[in-house]
Amino acid sequence: MSNYIEVSELYTKVKEVELKAIIQNDEGIASTAIETAIEFAEGKLGKYYDTDAIFAKTGNDRSKLLVDFIKDIAIWKIICLANPSIDYDDCKFRYQEAVAWFQAVYDGMKLSKKNFPPIPEDAEEKPAKNFSITSNPKRENRF
Repeated sequence: MSNYIEVSELYTKVKEVELKAIIQNDEGIASTAIETAIEFAEGKLGKYYDTDAIFAKTGNDRSKLLVDFIKDIAIWKIICLANPSIDYDDCKFRYQEAVAWFQAVYDGMKLSKKNFPPIPEDAEEKPAKNFSITSNPKRENRF
């Protein structure tokens, strides 16, 4: 289990009473949603960034934007269980915004090196840049 985001941090996105009503005081459900959101983020960020270093950070060392988006995704996963008085459209919009941001990063959008250290050059496999294609010499048949 990751310590990147605690269940109590979700209260900035949804009221504590509402969250507890959905998860029925089982924090394991919320923890699973957080882990799912982190795994999603790792899949998108891992193409260019060192996710082990990113998700090892705690407290104020974390990227506030990344924390915010992971919470949006986790909340979306949780409210799929039930919807007691939560603004569904707002949560859906924030979820879609988070997913779009991750897709943009995956597609090549660069982020700050302070919060998102790139994969070390020596760890990345570099494909061959030059290659050539040859064939057998042309054969001429005469009858």
